[in-house]
Amino acid sequence: MSPSFLVLLLIAVVMGALVGFWLRSSNREQPSEPPPQLSSEEGQKSLAELIESGQMINAIKLYRQIHGCGLKEAKDAVEAMRDGRAPMESLARREVSGPDVNDAIERAVRDNNLIQAIKLYRDQHGVGLKEAKDAVEAMRADLLRRG
Repeated sequence: MSPSFLVLLLIAVVMGALVGFWLRSSNREQPSEPPPQLSSEEGQKSLAELIESGQMINAIKLYRQIHGCGLKEAKDAVEAMRDGRAPMESLARREVSGPDVNDAIERAVRDNNLIQAIKLYRDQHGVGLKEAKDAVEAMRADLLRRG
């Protein structure tokens, strides 16, 4: 084998690798667009349809998108709606203020939905996570004492 043949072979291999990388990178999927924002009514309707058709994973994903909550909370909520333990209308985001918020916080604490109670407390009082968590835990302890 002559040295010029080896050089040509090396150049061909390098060019082939470069073309391969270029083709692979051009065929990669582009990142998907973020899911569209749904209105409360649209979200509620879509969620009900997913639950009724048995698409629990998609329903949980949608619930998380609508409510901005964690996986466990969304799974529990969707399963409760599927099993009839929670009404579908609870999906609509209801804007509450004043005394209604305090009632909603207390209801969430009584229902042992502490994450929701903390979120409501933070929104109502404009405090940080730790302060809201401490306040909700104090409310829970008070409710347990009262029986």
